Parts: sequence; C-alpha cells; structure tokens
Amino acid sequence: MLTSYGYSSEVIESILASRRPSTMKIYEYTFRAFKRWCKRKKKDFIQVSVAIILQFLQDGFGQGLRPNTIKRQVAAITSILPHEQAAAISHHPHIRRLLKGVSNRAPPTRHRFPSWDLHKILLALTVQPFEPLREASLKFLTLKTLILTALTSARRVSEIGALSVRKELCIIRPDSVVLRPDPTFIPKVNSIFHSSQDIVLPTFCPRPTGELDRAWHTLDMRRAIKIYLKRTATFRKSESLFVSFQPRSMSKKVSSSTLSRWIKLCILECYKVMNLPPPDGILAHSTRSASTSAAFSTNAPLAEICRAVTWKTPSTFARHYKLDIFQSAEAAFGHRVLQQVVPDSTKASTGPSLVGSELL
Repeated sequence: MLTSYGYSSEVIESILASRRPSTMKIYEYTFRAFKRWCKRKKKDFIQVSVAIILQFLQDGFGQGLRPNTIKRQVAAITSILPHEQAAAISHHPHIRRLLKGVSNRAPPTRHRFPSWDLHKILLALTVQPFEPLREASLKFLTLKTLILTALTSARRVSEIGALSVRKELCIIRPDSVVLRPDPTFIPKVNSIFHSSQDIVLPTFCPRPTGELDRAWHTLDMRRAIKIYLKRTATFRKSESLFVSFQPRSMSKKVSSSTLSRWIKLCILECYKVMNLPPPDGILAHSTRSASTSAAFSTNAPLAEICRAVTWKTPSTFARHYKLDIFQSAEAAFGHRVLQQVVPDSTKASTGPSLVGSELL
C-alpha cells in the first residue's frame, strides 16, 4: 500500500521499522486470519468496509477473543489500508462503540497479586536441588539465576531475554552486578528513559557469619550470576545472558516465551521442594507484581520502585499492585524483594542487619 503513495524503498523501509518485529508478526497473523474469514464469508478483503470489519470483530469476540485482541485486530487490518481509509475506519463511531461494548461485556481481570507465595519460593531456592549452587545441575542453576534476576529487577521477560554477557553490558562489581540489554533491543516503550535504565542486581548477606546468614547468602545475585557465567562460559554460543540447557539447543539463545516457561517451571519446582500443591494460573509476568508489592510492603519509596521497573509515574503501580500506603524508607529495590525470605518475626527482631553490609 505504501508504494501507491510514490514513496522510495528507503522511505518505506524506515516507516516499516516504526513497528517492532513482534508487532509485525502479530499484524501479519491477524491479516491472514482476516483473509481466511473473508474467503469463508465470500467478502472482498481489498474493498474493506465498516460493516465487514464489525462482523469480523464480532465473530472473533464470539469465539472467545479478549477485548485487547479485538482492538489489536482493528490496528492490524487498518495498517494495510491507505491513510485516509484507515483513519476513517479506525475512528468510525460504530467501530469505537463496538470496542467499548466488548470491553464492557468482558472486562479485564485485574491481578493484584500472583497465585504463588514469594516467601515460599525464596525459601525453596535456598535448599536442594538449587543448592549447593556450584553442584546443582545446569537446569536448576539456570532456573534459579533466571527467577532471581526476574524478582530482583522486576523487568519484563523480553528485557531479561535481551541481556548480554558482553564485557561492557555485564559488569560485576564488589557489591552488585550491572546488566544492560543488547543495544539493538527495542523495549516495549522505546524512549530514552526506558532504554537508559541499567539493571542493578544486589548482593545479599555478602559476608555471612551464622547459619541463617549462610542460608540467605544463597540468594545473593552476584554469586548466582558469577557461577552461572562460569558454568556456561565453556560452551555458550551466544552473547545472550541466558542460554538453553536443553541437549538439542544447548548454549543457544532462547526466546522470551521460553524464559517465561522456565520461570513458571521454576515456581512449580519450588512448590514441589516445599511439598505443596502447585498454584493455579502461574504467569511469568507475575514476578513484577510479586517483587514490586514485596518491596512496597517493606516501605520502599515509590520513586525507587518506579525507577527499578522503568515506570515514569507511580500510576501503573497504584492501578495494578498497590493496596495500602506505607511511609517511605531508604533501601535498595532488590534487597526489599529478597527480604521476603525472612520470617516476619525475625525481621522485627533483627532489623536491617539482615540485608548485608549496605544497610549495616
């Protein structure tokens, strides 16, 4: 369609680059589904009308598609139309009212808290088969390092999948690990604010003196990253931080969907370790709600939480995760998450010394 405007191939290429590759795939899949629907209904998918699109959207909703998927279908279909026609259809009052109607008929489910218990997950990570970490299988070493990264950073799985082991992107400091995504990675929100935020993972009880300290030290992210990098250095074939531990794809970069599956697998394995029934409805994305809510419950400042998860304002957190208001207190985001391994009574009696040298 863009060629009909007389644009050069260079201009068209730049325009197409405005969408993420994942978005292009979704649009392509949606358009193929629309073409198949038109063929069944004996409609001309080239001469698109409001009535045709409305019926296509309604049929999809009737088959169980969620309102957000319906909205995405409108964007996908109109993306191939000439600008004037696309604007007329996407802003047509009947299209907008149908989108509003399906949202009212199937309101989104708000997940304030995950179905799993963060405290139980952290406790399970301190014992076998996750410890001793240097003797753990590559599978459990990978799972533990991945879920600790997800929890202490509260980043999206796509961002974690873009992390690199390159020297300038993976910096191990005496008190932390600084991780940065590959410069070619395009985040969900592509802005300077979102792309310039480093992921800083904390040490935890770096100098253990007692039995409890040694147990909590097993959650030290710096320790986990160093062991994982050393174990995978001899065979890795990718600069991506997390590589496959499966025999058929050993050492290769894994997709975001695979990382999501591994996070859910790790949660299930932790519940197995604790001899508890597996929780229902596990979502990899729930690590964000678990960690931000845990940090907030220990009085972490909202500014600290927003900076850690690259939210410009607290409104996202307030809408989805926050339940009560706590007074602010200075603490590192990752420390706040890992403190959930400490029983409430122990927290009250021992205070900040539990979180390592930074708060001593």
